Amino acid sequence: MITELQKLRWNLYKKRKRILSIWGLQKGLIAPYDDKLIKNLRNIYYGGLPGSVILLSKSLSNGYCYDRALLMSRAFLDEEDDVKLIYAAINSIKLNPKYICDDPLYSEHCFVERITSDERHLIYDTTSGFIYDKKIYWLIENPKITYIRDKNNIKKLIDEQEKRPADLDKQKYEASIVLKMLESNYGKPNEMYSKKGIELLQREIEYYKNLIDYESIITTFKEDVRKLKR
Repeated sequence: MITELQKLRWNLYKKRKRILSIWGLQKGLIAPYDDKLIKNLRNIYYGGLPGSVILLSKSLSNGYCYDRALLMSRAFLDEEDDVKLIYAAINSIKLNPKYICDDPLYSEHCFVERITSDERHLIYDTTSGFIYDKKIYWLIENPKITYIRDKNNIKKLIDEQEKRPADLDKQKYEASIVLKMLESNYGKPNEMYSKKGIELLQREIEYYKNLIDYESIITTFKEDVRKLKR
């Protein structure tokens, strides 16, 4: 049962977040993903899809913060910048009446902190799809940190994952299905990066299709389905 106090706290959080977000966007303290980041993500793959497609899609990122934050962190591992995975309880989850429960970990979230060579502290939150100056992210979300994975630890985790053999043929077919699904979501309210005038998701999907000769994969897939039906 949700109490009136919980409702009040949630409504106050939403109002405060809206004010801070508008101010942050105006001041350049909150920004969408930039072209340099997106191009780096083109060369990082997960489940047969490039990170540039996955992380520009709200439907593929929202609700998968642990995997997507790890994916995002890979874009910075070859740079001199410091990078960390931060695990923390945040206001947008812990104050949301939909999620409140007895599990002490229910509000834990994972995001990337990057410290650039010019000492900028940036937060990459793959659920919201924005880059934040750390100070404004802390004002909005008030993170209560439970664990930090440093750069070396991230590399070890990735090395462990890459030891597991991938079924490339299966990934190829699954990726083609996911691309179709994403295309059907173009322009929907929750897909910020595919709205008219932005359309970065569309651009990345077309780039990837050309890279892998997508039409040839679809033709092969249809032929394989016909063989199974015989």
